Amino acid sequence: MAAVYSGISFKLKSKTTSWEDKLKLAHFAWISHQCFLPNKEQVLLDWARQSLVAFYKKKLELQEDIVERLWVYVDNILHSRRLQNLLKNGKTINLQISLVKIINEKIEEFSLSGSQRSICAILSCCQGILSAPALAVIYTAKPELIVALLSQLCWSACRQPEGAMTAKLFEVIHLALDHYLKLQQQQANPRRVFGDMTGHLFQPCLVLRHLLLGGTWTQASQGQLWQVLSRDIRSKIDAVLRGGVFRYDLLSSYKEELLEQQQENVKMGVLKNLLTPMDTVITRLVEPDYVKSDLHALVVASSVSLLYRLFLDSYLKEENQFLCFQVLPRLFGCLQISHLQEGQMEALSLSDWTTELLAVEQLLNLVATSNIYNVAADRIRHGETQFHFYRRVAELLINHSQASVPAWFRCLKILMSLNHLILEPDLDDLLSSAWIDAEVTEFRAKKAQEVLINTVFQTYAKLRQMPQLFQELLEVICRPAAEALRQPLLASGLSMALCACFLELPLSQILDTWSLVLDKFQSLVMPCLQSDTDMAFKAMSLSSLLHCIMFNMQSLDNNMPLPIIRRTQCMMERMLRELVKPLLGLLLDLWSPEPEPWQQKVSDSALLLSYTWAQVDTTLSLHCSQYYSLAVSLARAALDSSNLPLLLPGVETELWKKVEKCIAQSRSLSRYCLEQLYLQKVKRTLIRTSSQSKEALQTLRFDTAHILDSSRDCLSQKTVTAWDRQVSTMNESLYPVAHWHLIVSNLTVLIPYLCLNDVRYVATVLLRTLPTSKAQGSLAPGESYVTLEKISTALLHSPLFPEMQSLYSAFLTCIIAKCSNILCSGAHNDLSLSQQLPWLFGKDYHTLVAHWETRLAKVGSEGVEPRGEIAQNFLSMVKSGFPIKLHEDQLKDLLELFDVISALHLDSLWPSYHVHLFFLLFSMAVSTLGHCSCPLALQFLVKCYQLLSGLQRGRNARSVFRVMYVSDIFEVVLTSLLQASAEFQVREDDPAWLQLLQVSGVFLEQLMQMLIQAKLSLVLNFGKITAFLSKYSKGASSKELNIQNLRSRQLLLVALTKLCQSLGPCVKERRQLLEAPAALPELLQQAMMQMGAMLQLCLVPGTTGCRRRLPSVLLSAVPTLLEVDLSQHLREGQPKIAQVVDTDRALLSHVTLYQDVYTQLLEELPALSGNTQSFQAALRFLTLFLLAPEFHSKESSVFASIFYSVQKVLTGCFVCH
Repeated sequence: MAAVYSGISFKLKSKTTSWEDKLKLAHFAWISHQCFLPNKEQVLLDWARQSLVAFYKKKLELQEDIVERLWVYVDNILHSRRLQNLLKNGKTINLQISLVKIINEKIEEFSLSGSQRSICAILSCCQGILSAPALAVIYTAKPELIVALLSQLCWSACRQPEGAMTAKLFEVIHLALDHYLKLQQQQANPRRVFGDMTGHLFQPCLVLRHLLLGGTWTQASQGQLWQVLSRDIRSKIDAVLRGGVFRYDLLSSYKEELLEQQQENVKMGVLKNLLTPMDTVITRLVEPDYVKSDLHALVVASSVSLLYRLFLDSYLKEENQFLCFQVLPRLFGCLQISHLQEGQMEALSLSDWTTELLAVEQLLNLVATSNIYNVAADRIRHGETQFHFYRRVAELLINHSQASVPAWFRCLKILMSLNHLILEPDLDDLLSSAWIDAEVTEFRAKKAQEVLINTVFQTYAKLRQMPQLFQELLEVICRPAAEALRQPLLASGLSMALCACFLELPLSQILDTWSLVLDKFQSLVMPCLQSDTDMAFKAMSLSSLLHCIMFNMQSLDNNMPLPIIRRTQCMMERMLRELVKPLLGLLLDLWSPEPEPWQQKVSDSALLLSYTWAQVDTTLSLHCSQYYSLAVSLARAALDSSNLPLLLPGVETELWKKVEKCIAQSRSLSRYCLEQLYLQKVKRTLIRTSSQSKEALQTLRFDTAHILDSSRDCLSQKTVTAWDRQVSTMNESLYPVAHWHLIVSNLTVLIPYLCLNDVRYVATVLLRTLPTSKAQGSLAPGESYVTLEKISTALLHSPLFPEMQSLYSAFLTCIIAKCSNILCSGAHNDLSLSQQLPWLFGKDYHTLVAHWETRLAKVGSEGVEPRGEIAQNFLSMVKSGFPIKLHEDQLKDLLELFDVISALHLDSLWPSYHVHLFFLLFSMAVSTLGHCSCPLALQFLVKCYQLLSGLQRGRNARSVFRVMYVSDIFEVVLTSLLQASAEFQVREDDPAWLQLLQVSGVFLEQLMQMLIQAKLSLVLNFGKITAFLSKYSKGASSKELNIQNLRSRQLLLVALTKLCQSLGPCVKERRQLLEAPAALPELLQQAMMQMGAMLQLCLVPGTTGCRRRLPSVLLSAVPTLLEVDLSQHLREGQPKIAQVVDTDRALLSHVTLYQDVYTQLLEELPALSGNTQSFQAALRFLTLFLLAPEFHSKESSVFASIFYSVQKVLTGCFVCH
C-alpha cells in the first residue's frame, strides 16, 4: 500500500503528469474512502497551496481554468463536512501564511481593478477559513493580516457594482468584522488599535456604512435576510469604530488635545509630542482622494453624526460635557456648509443642502438629547463658548434659507429649544424666512415649518413675551414685499399652534397683542389702502391675525377683574369705531362694478373683521354680565325690519344694502363672512327674543333663507378641493366647501325656519355631494381638512341627522325618487306598469305617500280591503318576465344608492314611508337583470335582500302585511329567485351565490317569524307557502339533473329549511299550550317530507361517485330536519331520548339519509373545521344523531367514531398553530 501512497504523491508532484490528470487524481484522493493516504487532508491542501503560490510567484505556468479549478478544489476541501468533523475532533490542519497572503492580494486586486478571475472561489475559500475557528487562527494570530483583509473586503464592496458575488462578499465581510472585533477587544495597546483603524479601516468602513445605509445594493436588499445582514454589518462597523477610535484608554489623549489647547499656558511644543486623535480622525475623514468626489461630501455628511454619537457613547459623563462639546465644532467644520460664511464655496445644490442639513440636525439632536448645553454653566465657566457656536450655526442657517428642506426647519427648532436667545437677535429674519416669506409647498416641509413656528409660539408664551414676538412679526408683515406671492399667513397647522398658545396666555397679554396689531393696522395700513394692492394684502394678513387673536382669547366671565373687562370693552369699541366702520366706508366709497384686486381684499378684510366682531361681541355678552354690548340697543330694531339685517351696531340698513350689492357676485371670503353675519343675527334673534313673535319668525325665515340662497349655484357641481377650515386661506375655489360646511354645521339652527323647498334643496345637495366610494368620504376625528364629500358623509352618519325629521324625510324622498327614476328608465315605456306599479311612476312623491296613508287607513286590523291585487300584479309580471329590465350601468347606480340607504336609520320610518320604501326595494329585487355580469347581478340581489331584511326589522314592519300577505311575498320572492337562478352562469358553490342563498333565506325566515309573532292567519299563510313549495319540489324531482337545476334545488332547500325552522318551534309551543290547530302539524309534516326529498336531490352522487359536499348555507338544513323530525315523535312522558314510532313512515324514510350524512360528516369533519358555520352545523347534527340510538348501526360505536373524528380536528388545529 505504501507504493500506492507514494504513487499518488509522486504523480501529483510529477512534471510529466498533466494538470487535468492531477486535478482528477487529487479529487479522487479526497473523495475516495479507499484511498488511505496518511494525513491526507494536510497533504492535499499543501499540494494545492504550493501549486497556487508557485503560479502567482511566476514559478509555474498554468492556464486560467486550471487555476480556477485549483481554487475550487481548495474551497471544496475547506467546506467539506469531513474536514469540519476532523476539526471538531481536534485534528490540526496547518494553513500556511503564503496562502492567506495570496487571498488578500487577489481580493485587493479585485477591489482596485475589478478583476473577477477566480474571485468567487477565492471569496468562498476565505469564508471557509473564517467560518472555522481552528482555521481562522491564521488570520487572528497576525492582526495585520485580518486588518488588510477587512480593509480590502470593504473597498471591494464599495468599488464594485452589484453582481453575482455580492451576497458572498458581504458574508465574508460579516465574518471578518466578527473576528476583528474580538481581536480588537483583546488588544492592550490603544495606540496600535487606533493606528490600524485610522490607517487602514476608518475610511473603507465609513464608505461601506454609508452605502449600506443608502440602499446601494437594490437587488440584494429585496430579501429579509439581506436586510438583517446589512443591519448587522452596520452595527459591527459602529462597534469597530468605537472600539478603535474612541477607546476609553484614549480619553486622556482627547482631553489633552481638546481641552488643554484652550489654555494659554500650554506650549505648542508640548502638543507636538501628544497623540492628537481628533485631528487624525478629521484629517482622515476629509481627505479627498479615498472616494469619488460626488460621493465624498455624502460620506462626510453621514459620518460626522455617527462619529459624534460614538464619541458621546464612549465619553459622555457629567464632567466631560464640555469635552463632548469641543468635538462638535470640529466635526461641524467638516461639512461644506460650515465654509459658506467665509465665502470659500459657491452655493450648494438642493440635494447637497438636504444631506448637509440632515447631518446638522443629527448633530444638534445629539446635543439636545445628551444635555451637553447648560446655559448657566456655559456662561459662568466657559465664557459662552457653546452659545457663540450655536449663534454661528443659527446665522448660517438664517442667512442661507432653505425652506424647501424639512431639516432646515428642524435645525432651527432644536436651536430654539436649546435657548431662545440663540435665535432672538435674528428673530425678524427667522419669522420672514421660515414663515412670512417662505415658499413651502411640500408636505413634509410644511409639517416641519408648523413644528418650528409652534415651538417659537410656545417658547414666547411661556416667557410671557408674546407682545414682543408680535412686534417683530408685525414689522416683517409690514415690510415692502410682493404680497401677492406670499402664502396665506395662517394655514391650518400654524393657526392651531397660535390658538393653543393664546389659550394659555393671561388676558392682559392678549389685549396687549391685540392693541399692537390694531395700532399697526391704523398707522401703517389704513392710510395707504386706496389703490395699493400690496397694502390691501397686508390688511388681509392683519385681519386674519386679529380674527385669530379675538377668536382664541379667554372669554370674559363675572369673576374677571373689572379693569380687564373694561379694557376689553374699550378694545371692542375702538375696533368697531376706528377699524371696522372705516373699512366698510372705504369699501363703499371706492367700489367699482368690476372690482380690482385691492378692492376685493379690502372687502374681504372689512367683512372678516365685521363677522369676527359680531361673534366675539355675542360671546362676551353671554358669558359676562358686566360687559356692555353695543349691539344690545339695536336688537329690537333688527327684529323690526325683517328684510334689512342690522348686523353691526351703528351700521345703517342702507349701508348693508350697498355692501351686499357690492359683493353680490363675490364667491370668496367676503360672501362667506356675510353668511356668517346673517347666521350670527339668527342666533342673536333666538337668544334675545322672549317669545316667537310674528316679526321674529319672519326675520328668522328671511335670514335663514338668505344664507341658503346666497350661493345656490356654487353647489351645482362637485369639487374635490379640500379646505383647512381657516378663513385666511379662503379663495374662490374653496368657497363651495366653506359654504356647505357653514350650512351643515348649523343645520340644527337653520332647519326649523327653512321652507319645504329649501329643505328639499339641502337634501338634494347632500345626496349629490356624497362620495361614490366609501374610501373617498372617510373623515377621521379631528381631521383639519374637509371636502364636500367628507362634510356630507359626516352628516349622513351623524346621530343628529334622524332627529331633523323634515330634512331626513326630504333626503329619503330624494333617494326614493332617484331609485324610482332608474327603475322607470328600465321600463321601456310600458304604459300598463303605471297602473300596476303606481309607486314607481307617480311624479308627485307626496301624493304617493298620501296614497299609501289612505290605503293603510282603509285596511283595518281585520283586513277589510282585499290584499291580493298587488300580489297578483307582481306574480303575473314575475312569471311572464318582469317588464323592468336593468343593465349594468343602472345596477352600479343603484348599488351606490344602496350604500347610502344602508347608512340610514330605517327602524323608525313612518308607516307610509316604510311601505313605499319596501315596495320600491321589492320591485328592484324582482326586476329582470338583462345582460349584466353574473357577479354584479348577484351583488345587487344580495344588497336588495339585505336592505329588505334591515327594513323589516323596523318599528312599522307590519304595515307591509296590511297591503300584501306574507305568503304572497314569499311566493313572489321565491318565484323571482328561481327564474333568476336559471339565468346565472355560476357554480353552485360560488361564494357570491352562497351569500345570496343566505341573505334571501334570512329574509324569508324573517317574514315567517313576523307572521308567527303577529298571529296573522297562520294556517292560511303557511298553507299557501307549503302548497307553493310542494308544487316546485315535485317539479324539481322530476327534472333531469344539471347545474342550473341544482341551484334551483338549493333555493328550494333553503326555503324549506326556513319553513321548518319557523313552523317546528311554533307547533311544539302551541302543542304544549294545547292551542295548536290540527292543520299546522300536518303542514309541518308535509314540509319535512319535501325537505327530506330535496336533501336527497341535493346530495346525489357527482361524477366521481361520491356524494356532493353541502355548502355551509345548506349544511344547516340537515340538523334542522333531524331536530324537527325528532321533536315531532317524542312520546309523552319520555324526556330523555327520542324514540321512533315504527309505524311512522316519514321518520323511517329519513333514516338512510341521516346515516349517509353521518358517515360523510365523520370523514369531512377535519376539512370543515376551516369554516366556522359549516363546522358548527356539522357538530349540531352529530350531537342530535348521537342522542337518537335507533339510527345507530350495531357494527360500530357512534360515540367512539365521533370522539376520534373530533380528536383529528383538535390534533390538526394544534399542528397548524
